[in-house]
Amino acid sequence: MAERHHPALKAAKEAGQQKLKRKPKYHESAIQAGLFACGLLSVFTTLGIILVLGNESISFFTRDQWVNTNRAILSDMDEATTSFAVEPGKALEAVAKSGAIRVGQEVMEIVEFQNNHIDIAVLGTGGGFERWCASEVILAELGAKRPQLVNASRAVKPSEIEQCAAVGITPIPFRVGSDALAITVSSENDFLRDLTFDELRQIFGEAETWNQVRPDWPAEPIKLVIPGLYSGTFDFFAEEVFDGDPRAMLAKDPIMSENDNQLVGSIHRDPFSIGFFGYAYYLENADDLKVLVLDGVEPSAATVEDGSYALARPLFIYSDARIMREQAQARDFISYYLGEVSEVIVDVGYFQASSQALAEARSQWLRATGADDAPAVNATEVSGEISIAGSSTVFPLTQRIGETFVEAGYLPRFQVKRGARGANTVAPHSAGVAVEYNDRPTLVEFFSNRNWIPAIGEFGVIPLINATLMTSTIAMLVALPLGIGAAIYLSEYASPKVRNWLKPVLEILAGIPTVVYGYFALTFMTPLLRGIFGVEIVNIYNTGSAGIVVGILIIPLVSSMSEDALHAVPLALREASYGLGATKLETVIKVVVPAALSGILAAFIVAISRAIGETMIVAIAAGAGPNFSFNPFDSAETMTGHIARISGGDLSYDSIDYNSIFAIGLTLFLMTFILNALSRVIISRFREAY
Repeated sequence: MAERHHPALKAAKEAGQQKLKRKPKYHESAIQAGLFACGLLSVFTTLGIILVLGNESISFFTRDQWVNTNRAILSDMDEATTSFAVEPGKALEAVAKSGAIRVGQEVMEIVEFQNNHIDIAVLGTGGGFERWCASEVILAELGAKRPQLVNASRAVKPSEIEQCAAVGITPIPFRVGSDALAITVSSENDFLRDLTFDELRQIFGEAETWNQVRPDWPAEPIKLVIPGLYSGTFDFFAEEVFDGDPRAMLAKDPIMSENDNQLVGSIHRDPFSIGFFGYAYYLENADDLKVLVLDGVEPSAATVEDGSYALARPLFIYSDARIMREQAQARDFISYYLGEVSEVIVDVGYFQASSQALAEARSQWLRATGADDAPAVNATEVSGEISIAGSSTVFPLTQRIGETFVEAGYLPRFQVKRGARGANTVAPHSAGVAVEYNDRPTLVEFFSNRNWIPAIGEFGVIPLINATLMTSTIAMLVALPLGIGAAIYLSEYASPKVRNWLKPVLEILAGIPTVVYGYFALTFMTPLLRGIFGVEIVNIYNTGSAGIVVGILIIPLVSSMSEDALHAVPLALREASYGLGATKLETVIKVVVPAALSGILAAFIVAISRAIGETMIVAIAAGAGPNFSFNPFDSAETMTGHIARISGGDLSYDSIDYNSIFAIGLTLFLMTFILNALSRVIISRFREAY
């Protein structure tokens, strides 16, 4: 007590403590300052990276993103031009919604967009009339629009006229040509050349095998390939051959389709099949099919014209007077059709209508439109969509005329305001310059869309995240058991000499360049998987082989960190376990591993972060191109692989692809940050202090 209060003793004690303090040397102070500066530099570097990623990512979601439409203007634009045509395409609907486009570096506001195009649905003649004359309720249920024209390979039926009248439509026929129904077999058929009309009825009716029709034909089943029930071709054949009662033909369970190209394929593949469709489809596939002579008459222009071929028929297009008056594009297209059909129809494979039939069709057009004459149609002045449905037989003819209509100038057109958004000058542009449109991605689209194609405005990062998690999961399935197994062996079973020799050898794997691992995956692991599972199942580029090799890459990381955690467990715990009678294996599994669990879990999470961030292996072996698939044998692109691929090309600064790199990079950063934060939580939760 006296010592505590005596002033002299207290002063002497304080003086002794001051003498014991070590004065740092000058070089130690410099090292300390350098280390402090390194720490600050690390902090500022991390903050800088976060700021760059954040700033560019915000720009990705908020800045005007100019996307190439893969469409070009089709004529020179001088300074005063405010209307121009572009190449057609479905993406133009998205362009119109954007409100602004860019040609060269000039921004233009869209005043009006005319998406001029021809849509032709193949539904069969009956299906075309049914769609045309359906009620608004039925059309809404189908999600379809009422067509303006119907392709028909037969005349409209009285029942169809009544159905049309219920919705205010009066079908007006326009005869456009003639067709000969071609009875065809495969080119591989070596016994069939001609038929009589009675034999035709037997083959498509009661006969089951070919030799029932002619004894010298093979005793093979007759296989029928015919158009669908809604087809005008089916109706015409049933009427001509079976007097309108096709039950005998349908009882033979024929192959049926509204698509004549499918019928062609079915006939070609089987030499004992027989079918019928429009003559044009036979001409297109004359190498694969053989047309039959019927009652000694072969289908041709002459036999169709003189009526000697029994299965000749007229071809029509139908429309309605009100539709033609209210929708000028339908009126103009029909006028163009009637003027061009005689030149086009022979090339398609059908036969010209007589001059009288074409004159009557033109008269029908004049009466329907109320016009005194039919002026030549200027396709460049026609605007509005043209919708057609119906016969697959008439389809190739209508399609060909539609193509010539487009070539004549019926194209999508933009009406624009030039020099928008503060532009001071309006420059001319040459034909062929690409049109770009403004498309701004949203966070919802970014994390929900399953397509990542920034060039056409698809901004879904899900396929990249999915491929990244796929390869990382496969990698951990490889690395976790092997890495922990190696760690347990080194820590618990290997002698100090073996441990000191084997651990550095194992860690050498971490020093191999990852590009070498990438080519190892591509040239060894992928061929191995293809040899085991089959080349049809395993793609050359696949996430499976990339994931396995990434797992091999991170084995040293898992084993080294896990071995350090196991080695840190006090020897006393092992000895206590042995003292209780436990075996070495029981001690390892029930004592040592649980005691080192926090270190093992930390190794596991750090390894996942390393696998997620791996670039070269996945860039070389996993595939190039985002693909949302859970099949490990499919090709897919990870986030790091995508960044490496597109940043290695001709990437323009401030383009949408350029900005997208940072958005993907920020997503990757957040994933690894969350994993590392989780690692610290797990370590603090499960850490054992000894």
